[in-house]
Amino acid sequence: MEKTINTDVKPMVELRHLRPWSFSKVQKAKRCQYEFYWNYVEKREPIEKADFLILGSGVHFVLENALKVAFKRERPLNKDLLFYFAENFKKEEPLAKLEKIVEFFPNILRYVNGQLRRASESKVIASEMELAVDKNFNVLSNFSSEKAFLRGKLDFVFSKGDTLYIVDHKTNRSREFNNKIKTQLRWYALLASVRFPEFRRFALEIHNVRYGTVGRLIFTENDLKAFRTKLLPVIETLEEEFVGKVFEDLVPSPCESNCRWCDFRHICKMASY
Repeated sequence: MEKTINTDVKPMVELRHLRPWSFSKVQKAKRCQYEFYWNYVEKREPIEKADFLILGSGVHFVLENALKVAFKRERPLNKDLLFYFAENFKKEEPLAKLEKIVEFFPNILRYVNGQLRRASESKVIASEMELAVDKNFNVLSNFSSEKAFLRGKLDFVFSKGDTLYIVDHKTNRSREFNNKIKTQLRWYALLASVRFPEFRRFALEIHNVRYGTVGRLIFTENDLKAFRTKLLPVIETLEEEFVGKVFEDLVPSPCESNCRWCDFRHICKMASY
C-alpha cells in the first residue's frame, strides 16, 4: 500500500539551524521568531530583493575588489576599473542599476587610494576576511565548519603598531553611530581578537561610502572580555527558545518596524503593516 506523504509537516528547529551565529542572525532571532524560522530553518528565498539591498551589495562588491586590486598592484586605481567591477556585479545581479552604483565611485576611489597610502606598511592587510570560532573560542580554519559557533566577515582589515583596524563599509543614509552598529563592531572585534591575540587595541571604523566619512570606536581587551561575558547568555537564551520547537510553538513579533522590512510578509498571517 502506497504511503501518503504529508507535505504540511514543518521541520523542528535543531541546533544546526542556529549555529554558527552571526551578528545578523542574532538580530533576526531576537526580532521575530517567524522570520527567523522561514529564513534559517525552511531556508525560503525572498520573492524579491529590496532595491537598497541590491545597491548596497553592488557598492560592497566594487569596493571589495577595488581594495584587493589596489594593494596587489600597490598603485592607485581609476574609474575604468570600477566600471569593470560594477559590470561584473550586474552580470550576477541583473536588477542592479549601474547608474546608482556609479554615483559612489568618487568616494570609493578617494577611500581606496587613501587606504593604499595609510596601510602601506601594515603587517596584516585583508579585504573580506572570514573569521569563525568554536564554542571554546578556538579559531577555525574553515569558515563553514560544522564546529563553528560564532563567525563574521570583516570588510577590510589592516594594522598599525599594536592596533588592528577593522573597517565596515555602509551605504546607509543615516550618519548615526547607533547601538546596533556598536554591537556589530564589538562582534567583529571579538572575533579578530581571537584570531590576532598579538594586538592590544582594536580600532573599529565605519566607512559610510555614501558620504565618504569614517567614524571610529576603540576597543581594548577588557572591553571585549566584557562583551563576551554579556553575549554568551544572550545566545544561550536564544538556543533555549528555539531548539526542539516546531513552527506552531514559535511566537511572532508583528509591529511596523519588524514587518516593514520582512521578506516573508506575503506568507505571514500576522503581518499587518
